[in-house]
Amino acid sequence: MEKAVFLDRDGTINYDNGYTYRIEDLKLYDDIIPLIKKYYDDNYLIIVISNQSGINREYFTVNDMNKFNNEIKKIFLKNGIEIKEFFYCPHRPDEHCHCRKPETGLIEEAVEKYNIDLQKSIFIGDNDDTDGLLAKKMNVKFIKIHGYNKSL
Repeated sequence: MEKAVFLDRDGTINYDNGYTYRIEDLKLYDDIIPLIKKYYDDNYLIIVISNQSGINREYFTVNDMNKFNNEIKKIFLKNGIEIKEFFYCPHRPDEHCHCRKPETGLIEEAVEKYNIDLQKSIFIGDNDDTDGLLAKKMNVKFIKIHGYNKSL
C-alpha cells in the first residue's frame, strides 16, 4: 500500500485570493515546496484535495481550473516533486454533495484509485473546519499551515 500527503490547494499551496483561478494570481507560499519535497523524497504520493465551488458558481470553468492546476504542477515538477493528481469538488455548500470537504468523497476516491494506507498518510491544510475535520473523519494526521491568510 502507498502512503500519501493529501494537500489542500488555496491557502495551503498558494495564496487564496477568493476563487483563485487566474494564472497571474498564482503565488505559492515560500515554505510549501521545501515542506512537500521532504515528503516526496520519503516516497509519499502527493495528492491535492480541493473544494472549487467557483465552477458551479460560474466564476470560472473546469478548463480555467485545470490551467491553474497545471501551472502548480509545473512549478512542483521544476522542484523535483510530482503531484500525482488533483481531486476537486465543483459543488457549492448548499448542494450537499459527498465530495465537498469536510465530506470524505475525494479522499475515498484517491484511496481506492492509488491503494493508499490512511494510517501512514497525512493531510496538510489551512482550515480546521474543512481540512482538519476531513482528516479527523478519515483518521488521518492533520498538519495545519498558514491559517486563514487570504491575501498577499
